[in-house]
Amino acid sequence: MKRVLVLAAAAALIVSGGSARASGNACPTSNPPNELVLAGGSGQQAQLGKQFTQNLQVALANTNGCSLTGSLAGVTINFDAPGSGPSGIFAGSGSREAYVGTDSQGVATAPPFTANYTVGNYTVDAHSDYGTVELSLSNTANGLAASITATATTDQKATVDGSYAQPLQARVTDASGNPVQGANVMFAILPGTTGASASFAGGEPSATTDSNGLATSPPLVANGVPGRFTATASTAGVPTVATYALDNRATTTTLQTISTHDSKATVGTRYRSSLQARLSDANGQPLEGATVTFAIAAADNGAAATFLGGASQATALTDANGLATAPPLVADKTAGSFTATATALGGQPGQYTLENLAAAPAGIAVGAANGESTTIGTRFAIPLAVSVTDKNGNPVAGATVTFAAPVKGATGRFTVSRRHTKKTRVRTSRLVRVHTNGKGIAVAPSFTANAAVGGYAVTATVKGSSVQTAFSLLNLPRG
Repeated sequence: MKRVLVLAAAAALIVSGGSARASGNACPTSNPPNELVLAGGSGQQAQLGKQFTQNLQVALANTNGCSLTGSLAGVTINFDAPGSGPSGIFAGSGSREAYVGTDSQGVATAPPFTANYTVGNYTVDAHSDYGTVELSLSNTANGLAASITATATTDQKATVDGSYAQPLQARVTDASGNPVQGANVMFAILPGTTGASASFAGGEPSATTDSNGLATSPPLVANGVPGRFTATASTAGVPTVATYALDNRATTTTLQTISTHDSKATVGTRYRSSLQARLSDANGQPLEGATVTFAIAAADNGAAATFLGGASQATALTDANGLATAPPLVADKTAGSFTATATALGGQPGQYTLENLAAAPAGIAVGAANGESTTIGTRFAIPLAVSVTDKNGNPVAGATVTFAAPVKGATGRFTVSRRHTKKTRVRTSRLVRVHTNGKGIAVAPSFTANAAVGGYAVTATVKGSSVQTAFSLLNLPRG
């Protein structure tokens, strides 16, 4: 019976001393610490900038596993986090290090520890005279707002003093692109240069994201000033904002076309001036951000133009002065006049008159007088006439054509009438210069055969070019 009591007492000592002590050995009467062991807080994860939920703890111990004896309080423990990369800051010291004394049980508890803004795994070392312990920690960006983007309708229009069709909506995601629930999103209005703005109906312009990371603003109501303005959505921890383009539209508008400085262009080339229109509200105030549509109407003969890129229609937004400028215009290959229009919601259309000019002379053709004959000393019945065209077959207006008869032999003379002061003087010349009309036709004055019988040629040349032709004529004898 005595032997059983001794064994039971030894077993009780082993249990109280811990499993590290060799089985069957009694704990010493004096058992001071000789090592430092982990007590708690290792293996935690915290979001960037957030505090770890559990404090870091270490404790004094003896390798024999027995209960410690003596005074255990006041032993200095240095908790030391990494100086770069993933790490954190201890409360109180405001640094990556903290010095803590053990309590009466030999346990040292570090101050609250907050993760820094670098993702990753790391260790915090606890140093003491009894050795070092490593505590494993991890900083994560999961579930932490990293970006905010505008969703749904990001570009809306509403009539002044009216409601916008859709509220503003923003999505908040973390660094991995996952939605963040419970983030507070603030919506704000930035008035435009005209004073155009809006207000949120029914309370504060803020909302909390749902399980999909979406936050929706209260309804939006336009103020009474036409024009464009913007709205933003922001959330804590994200340096960028989501933006929305909004436009208060006037109920009545006036569209005024602006005369182009150069309303003519050579076929196949760009017009030097773009079409412009100014849009204003009923009070004459310029409307910013309104859409003006410019369109080309081809003439019956096909004369037209296209906007740079080949389209016959283009849109432009008005600026702070209510001015909309169309893209550059390129004339097509057909000469002639045509029109363009500008239209905007609520305003009467405006109209422009444009003209494609023929290119340089590239061809000349003789008229019906070619091969004509007449008796010497008499006038040819059909006037000498030519038509001048460019490389695309367009008639060239205003070209100078020189008609020239031979100097001697069978030839003839042109009759030229000139008004001098109040008298008209008539003279004859073997050479005359005539300008082509709008149809590209130049008609020479009447031509009379001289007294010599025979055939000859009258040439027609175009000034500034190598284009030329000739009429074959014949002076016949009398009788």
